[in-house]
Amino acid sequence: MAPHRCGCRKTASAPAERLGRTQAAVSMAIAKWEERLDLRLFERAHRRVSLTPTGQRLLVYARKMRAIEDEALAMLLEGRNESRVRLGMPDDYLTLFGTALMERFVPRYPNVSLDLRYDFSLRLEQMVETTELDMAIVTQSASEPKGEVIREERQIWCCAPNRTPENASCLQLALFPDGCRARPHILASLDQIERNWRIVYSSSDSAGIQLAVASGELLTVLPESAVPANWRRLGEEEGLPALPWLRLAMILPQHPRLPVRQLAAFLRSEFQPGGIACEAPARGVGG
Repeated sequence: MAPHRCGCRKTASAPAERLGRTQAAVSMAIAKWEERLDLRLFERAHRRVSLTPTGQRLLVYARKMRAIEDEALAMLLEGRNESRVRLGMPDDYLTLFGTALMERFVPRYPNVSLDLRYDFSLRLEQMVETTELDMAIVTQSASEPKGEVIREERQIWCCAPNRTPENASCLQLALFPDGCRARPHILASLDQIERNWRIVYSSSDSAGIQLAVASGELLTVLPESAVPANWRRLGEEEGLPALPWLRLAMILPQHPRLPVRQLAAFLRSEFQPGGIACEAPARGVGG
């Protein structure tokens, strides 16, 4: 079987950026692997490249090989390598990732210390580029997707228990300020169904948003994992528009240090679905 070369450039673009190699070099490596194995490793479609079942099986072994390499290096370099990892994320993702980091990553890698920092996604991407952060988890931009997607999250309209802000003729909103990638899509969705709205409270941290919503007839939107357990979850039955999903992606430098690779491998194993996608599907949106 001749290697299926159509789409190799699309397949290689994101990996090439992460590996610090040219797109042509990665495309050639993919084609050589497919030719050598006489198997197709990737399915190419419009706007999306994904692993075939064969590619998914190979990926499992590739990750095991990389993990063994990292384990051997950690043993040889113990006490000599920089073990602090400066990890950035929007603060409303702490509920989702914090438990896994504290309960499973820290005991597994006792020599790695985490320094968590919170900011908006665009700023976090810039901080990785300027080496202020070692890596970041961001909401991927739909117009300029960066990073490796590890999770998809629903956005949820929500409010405090025993409150009915959806009944107001003009919705009173509490949202993150300009700079939040989700905010323009939330407001556009309301405009599309011609619901009147007014932003009455804005905060750059999720604790401020939750405090405001808990105190009055305010409506907000949060990632599903960040919605407090006793809050009302609202949707189309209450006259509110459906919202696009968020795509959460890891941003890594071209040449990450060993502890950074260990953290990235842990996050993949905890949160990433079986396959990988090299291009964002249309439903993904920055938030």
